[in-house]
Amino acid sequence: MRSLKSKGEDFERNRNHLREAYRIPDAWRDLGLEGEPTPSCKSPFRDESSPSFSIHDDGRKFKDHGTGESGDVFEFVKLALDAGFKDAAQWIEARAGTNQERPRRPHKAATRPKGIQWPGPLVKGTEKTWHFFAGIRGLSFPGVYAAVHAGILRFVKAEGYKCFVITDETRKAGEIRRIDGGEFEAGKVYPLAGPDKSWLVGASWLPETRKTTPVFLTEGSTDFLAGFNAYSRYRRTGGQNSWLPLGLLGASGKTLHPDLHEPLAGRTVRLAPDGDKAGDKMADCWGTMLSSMGCQVEILEMPRGRDLRDMLESGELEPEEVFE
Repeated sequence: MRSLKSKGEDFERNRNHLREAYRIPDAWRDLGLEGEPTPSCKSPFRDESSPSFSIHDDGRKFKDHGTGESGDVFEFVKLALDAGFKDAAQWIEARAGTNQERPRRPHKAATRPKGIQWPGPLVKGTEKTWHFFAGIRGLSFPGVYAAVHAGILRFVKAEGYKCFVITDETRKAGEIRRIDGGEFEAGKVYPLAGPDKSWLVGASWLPETRKTTPVFLTEGSTDFLAGFNAYSRYRRTGGQNSWLPLGLLGASGKTLHPDLHEPLAGRTVRLAPDGDKAGDKMADCWGTMLSSMGCQVEILEMPRGRDLRDMLESGELEPEEVFE
């Protein structure tokens, strides 16, 4: 039987081989990212007016001077796909072999249109789809109907599966998951190229609301949908308070889109982070950032190992408690 040390050495040798065979400019091209990977370039993960991103060590490493994030091609792909190390490694391994067959050449700016590269056309679906989706995901039909007509819920086919999409009319951010709750080859979330993780889903409504309207900020697409559904129920049952539900698609997001600073500043923001370490970091990061913008930050704490969707579906948390 081989020792754990031997297996670890094999793993590290394979990782070093992939770093050489498949570098960041290769991943940049295969992900269809905007711009050109150079020693001084704009971040492919967020909008910015001046370059703060760097590709160095002959394409082996990157540094984002705006966020402090850095690393090798594995870390780069993890950021691009919002995936874990295992999924990023599998994605790289699947492409490294074909990459060796083609000569390395200077990377040219992507010619694809800006924004997310969707796997197919996003559709509203039919009333039959909405009923089915509401039933299988534990949501109310009126809540699903409201989400579709608010533009935050769409449907698409990806890898042959029927999927739901959380996005908004700007199409700056988005996330795709299977309706049946199953996984794609890369994990629970379809590996989209091009989403801006600094954009809050639903934020296009911010300029249309008064500064006195508080924001309910959730973590992840399923919690955002659950929170939106709960707010719809709250209003249908006589709730008087107006709220603006917004979604941060992933606890790893640490920056806020520059267009959102002014319309968000000074508001009351209630955060609903998951009850785990990632949720704790999200609450600390966003609580500090929003407070520095003059926001009054409130934390809706979840029990350890639980999230907003769990609590609402089980009935342990009622919409009235969330929005009063």
